Amino acid sequence: MNDEKDIRCFFVEERLWRDETMKFQKRLIDVCCLSTVSSPNSKVSSRNLMLREFDNDGFVIMTDARSQKVKDMECNPYTAMCFLWNYKNDKQYYIIRQVRIEGSMKKLERPAYQLIYEKEPLYCKIRAHLCHQDQPADWDDLNRRYNEIFEAHNEEDLPMPEHVVAYKLLPEVMEFYYARDQLIADRIRYKKNEKNHWEYQRITA
Repeated sequence: MNDEKDIRCFFVEERLWRDETMKFQKRLIDVCCLSTVSSPNSKVSSRNLMLREFDNDGFVIMTDARSQKVKDMECNPYTAMCFLWNYKNDKQYYIIRQVRIEGSMKKLERPAYQLIYEKEPLYCKIRAHLCHQDQPADWDDLNRRYNEIFEAHNEEDLPMPEHVVAYKLLPEVMEFYYARDQLIADRIRYKKNEKNHWEYQRITA
């Protein structure tokens, strides 16, 4: 298979699935589950987060450099990401679509995600400034400080903190799962082989 051409096809398919889902499911369309593996104990951690951007190279997330997920990815960049979409379409069929991606995370340079941060709503920027991810917190104090900043600032007043980082997941495996009502599910896997070429296979769900 042609490497560049076929990876574009995978992203086109993902976009088509996403666009169809948006017709029937308006909220949280870009929520995904990201799984990382810690080192040295090899424990798996999963969390839901927002996909910030995707293009023909990969899938971009933005997070706190001090978080556990970043510690995991710096030690073991191989991660898995999963999207699950459930909805009834215009024919009242119950549709389940899942897109699962495996690959390595690449840390992005700051200019590559500056615009993503600038587009964030004010409350997200405040959270980025206030929250030291994964650390114990006094919720009442955190809430008070949040409200103070919210009342005193606007989007332009809150530049991107140094601890905000972004990573791009570069796919090595992409799976597309489709189910409708009681029909048997369909599942297609695209996987890079040892020659860095993509192979296609239909597998059981």
